[in-house]
Amino acid sequence: MRYPALAVAALVAAASSARAQARFAPQPGPEFRPLVGAFVPTGKQADNFKSNVLVGGQLAFELSDYFHVVGEFSWTPSREKFNVQQVHRADIYQYDAGVEFNLLRRLNDEWYFRPFAGIGGGGRTYGYNWNLPNRTNGVGYGTLGLEFQRGVYALRFEARDNVSRFEIPSTGATPGARMTVNDLHFAVGLAYHVAMR
Repeated sequence: MRYPALAVAALVAAASSARAQARFAPQPGPEFRPLVGAFVPTGKQADNFKSNVLVGGQLAFELSDYFHVVGEFSWTPSREKFNVQQVHRADIYQYDAGVEFNLLRRLNDEWYFRPFAGIGGGGRTYGYNWNLPNRTNGVGYGTLGLEFQRGVYALRFEARDNVSRFEIPSTGATPGARMTVNDLHFAVGLAYHVAMR
């Protein structure tokens, strides 16, 4: 009687392990990713805007264990620095799309480690809260990050390097200067994976 009982116990344990792996394994499907972080201008962009908080979100689709397509929208309530008479608030809106490649490593039966890199592009709108028209320019980015996934939820850390065209609005008789600028986005966020299988 002991051996059949052991066989049944082994089968139950194997079935439980299989269910656990199926439950926690990454699966293709859409993902919702709210995020919060920091907007950090560098170089010439640091002469135009101040660092500030960044909030936004991503909508991604996991096509395989190693590949995503991603769209993002973010908002930064910064302050401009190019007006020497008075500093004003300037809202920076960025909207872009790209691709993301990741590795997949199992840490244990419940957690997966997914370092990733990505590239993409889109647009950026500078909304001036004073007597200046808004400006919209193109932007390209590269990104690196880490994701720790457990089931349908994940914790994400991401750093983006943005390169864009920027035009200082003309003030009076002074024409606005045009330049290529660079800034960094650092963000932490969550991901909710909607399983499709």
